[in-house]
Amino acid sequence: MSPAQIVDYVRHKNWGVVAKPGIVGPDAGPALLQLLTDKDSQVRQLAVACLNAAGGPAASQGLLHELRDPTETVRAAAARFLRGHYNPTDLPAIANTMNTSPDEYIREQLALLLGESGDASKIALLTTRLQSEKDEHARRADSLAAARLGDPASRSQLVRRLEHDDPAERVAALRDLPYVNDVRLLQHAAPLLDDIRPGLNVGPSHGPYFIRVCDVAVNIANQMLGGRFGWAAAIKRYSPQELNEAKSVLFAIR
Repeated sequence: MSPAQIVDYVRHKNWGVVAKPGIVGPDAGPALLQLLTDKDSQVRQLAVACLNAAGGPAASQGLLHELRDPTETVRAAAARFLRGHYNPTDLPAIANTMNTSPDEYIREQLALLLGESGDASKIALLTTRLQSEKDEHARRADSLAAARLGDPASRSQLVRRLEHDDPAERVAALRDLPYVNDVRLLQHAAPLLDDIRPGLNVGPSHGPYFIRVCDVAVNIANQMLGGRFGWAAAIKRYSPQELNEAKSVLFAIR
């Protein structure tokens, strides 16, 4: 489909243009940028989705611009998509937007982006933000991003959450480990393999089915270790033998 055809689809708010991968290519990016000033927020939101599909320089340019869109859903989509399209040269502008945006979701997503950037110089910004950030989710993102970049204090905070007595807090900390992306942290999850309290509801909407804290720990470890446990399954309650096998692996991590 040509860039002109894609623009026409977007102007008519036809979401079929992003229904299948490959319809929108990088060549459409420059043409899509003109739609980011359209008066209709639905057009802008579809243009943002198309820029995500297109990729290339126009995607990072347009998505960065839309972080300040007046419509919440448009700027939220831009923030989510930008995590897959930014360039290192965009980081100063991204950091500035995170620091100044009144939208807590934007601050959260951009903090996570900075953590994924690998730029350890952003630790100071993230830890400073922690002192002033009021929103719970944005604070969590600041801390996790700093931990991913190697900040010792933020990593210690994550370990303390793993050691928390509340099973819900333990599960939340376990589920944050893949983002921090350091398998060495799994050694701190090893003691949770002895926690047989209900931890996470994985049942369908019509009824609860809880797996235990130890089961969540196995699933997270399996994810981070590239499928090390061939017997693992998302909604499984593991046998003592399986838990012992996982325990031997996690306690050996250094």
